Amino acid sequence: MGTRTLLIVYFLHAVAACGQCAHAATAKEVLQSFEDPEHAVQEGCYFSAEYQGEFIMQVGGAGSKGSGSIGDPVPYSSVRITFNSIPVWGYCRRRVGQNVLLVNRYNDDDCIRCFRLIRRSRNIIEVFSENLNRCYTSEIAATASCDTLYSKAILYRTKEFAGQPIRNEYCPIEGRYHFTYNINDGSEEKIECNTFSSDFGNCPDGSVFHLKFKRCSFENLGRDDFISLSRKASRDQIMNITFNCLGTWDGPNGSKYLALLDAQGGEERRPQYRCGLYHVDNKKGKTYLAFSSDSSCTQNLENSTSGYETLVLSKATNQKTVPDYVRNHVALFPKWSHGEWEQSLIVNGTMTFTDTNGYKSYTFVTVDSNDQSGRYVVYSKDQCEMEGYVCLMMKQRSENVLEFTTGTATSLTYKSYLCDDPNLDKPVWMTQSRIERVVESPCPITGQYTGVITDLPGMCAELSSNCNTREIMYYKVSDCSTGELYEERSYLCLGQWEENGVMYTYTKRNDTSTNECFVGLIVNDEEIYIKEAGDHCIRNIDPKTQGMRLYKKGQCYGNSPSPAPTPLKPIPHDPVMRITSTPRSNVGDNMINQISTITAGSRCIGKTANNQHTMFLIILLGLIYLNMYYSKSER
Repeated sequence: MGTRTLLIVYFLHAVAACGQCAHAATAKEVLQSFEDPEHAVQEGCYFSAEYQGEFIMQVGGAGSKGSGSIGDPVPYSSVRITFNSIPVWGYCRRRVGQNVLLVNRYNDDDCIRCFRLIRRSRNIIEVFSENLNRCYTSEIAATASCDTLYSKAILYRTKEFAGQPIRNEYCPIEGRYHFTYNINDGSEEKIECNTFSSDFGNCPDGSVFHLKFKRCSFENLGRDDFISLSRKASRDQIMNITFNCLGTWDGPNGSKYLALLDAQGGEERRPQYRCGLYHVDNKKGKTYLAFSSDSSCTQNLENSTSGYETLVLSKATNQKTVPDYVRNHVALFPKWSHGEWEQSLIVNGTMTFTDTNGYKSYTFVTVDSNDQSGRYVVYSKDQCEMEGYVCLMMKQRSENVLEFTTGTATSLTYKSYLCDDPNLDKPVWMTQSRIERVVESPCPITGQYTGVITDLPGMCAELSSNCNTREIMYYKVSDCSTGELYEERSYLCLGQWEENGVMYTYTKRNDTSTNECFVGLIVNDEEIYIKEAGDHCIRNIDPKTQGMRLYKKGQCYGNSPSPAPTPLKPIPHDPVMRITSTPRSNVGDNMINQISTITAGSRCIGKTANNQHTMFLIILLGLIYLNMYYSKSER
């Protein structure tokens, strides 16, 4: 398959992701045409959609200044990842375990390098490699170098794989804080902000950090100093900084990494992208945060208390105390619900929940419980201290899965009618899986099932289980006539339940560690229907009319713990099990929307809009550009 073919298929994949899917037969014809022998691609060597897109990375610039001082600008370079190449480094030649060999041509010789890409969050990819100026002419030597890779670059996403703008991530340091600040540039001995007077927080938008410096040494700059500084930035830009949160991941010794984007566009005086380490000390009631001096996660960054810039955060004193009614009427959530869930923690009568899609975190304290109906009147407060009473309905779906939703009626004082039926007639469920599972849940199917993908003629899907490890489920997409495999995934079944005649199965996708829900209809042991239902089990989906029909092909995989390895080929899109995560959930929105009308404060507004016509035009222009590019190169 040639380079032009792969790039065109990439754009067709983008069309599918935007909901403007090209005709399936056309997509398959593209797969069979435009052969280009110069860049032959090995089967099975491609990057999944979660890795594709446009990124930016730092190139040099060590020793650049941080948030509060002037320094040389940090140089950046754009990086694009398609499903079979990273053009700046080469085409995908072969997979070696978790690594990949990329090849470029220099002076008629192959230049082969080993890379390992680790997806740290939706917007962050860490690149492990040798020095980029070193490469090999043989696969054997390049493969041997895979044992000596080290962290070489952080890729910050700038666009999704289909060209859409990126989404922020929820900021992990929640609420409002005061902070001290120190920059370790060797220019002075004193701490720049030595009192807890400056403000820090992610309110009202939980995906954005706001820093407001107060009573700092650089606040009272002399007139001449300020004139020279103002050529780079205004006083307001110095004293007020806004960061968009791009992701967080595990760091050393219990700390976590944090990646941020300077929302002001990255003035010359400071890096546009920042990487830091933080940890929470519950005993001292402090959060420690340190940043590197540039956009790397290493330069002048040792740990969460030792970096180029260091902040000590102290939680701001709550302005609102818990109402007397809550203190005097604390009830309990059901015993089966106690413990740690993927985005929740339930202890006695208190539940904390982080809505990463909605950029909010909540604390629910139950004051009226009814375990028989699963309805609880709760006092709710978000990270910005917007408060009120609302009904929370909770259901145990399986040993390891619970769902909850909030009612439509809210009140600033306790009202018993909040859990009446009219306030819960159209629940939007949030699905949660237990973190520490005592027993695993078997998948609802046994055997191998196969069927034709309805919106991609000529392509077949196979869904199968494992005899010995019943909680594992496999999924494949292949050519119906040749059996050529295009994609393969595995899922861990977390729990399933029947509702209104259909079966819901909550799973964890093993390659991305994301949760996905599927709704199915088991007609009999020989025939099933299945349809994806998002990451929180969307209701009102009819798998028989909207899903894929599968027939039993054979028994499960005998004594084999997993399917035999098979070569893979990229496919334009996967219409059956693609991720359908909702950009913003409705949990708390009913409550917050109504509380906002009776209390002071503001709430988050959804930032994304699906402009399909615009996206289709972008993709069409991309196709035209590719055709012009290759026509020019062939001349």
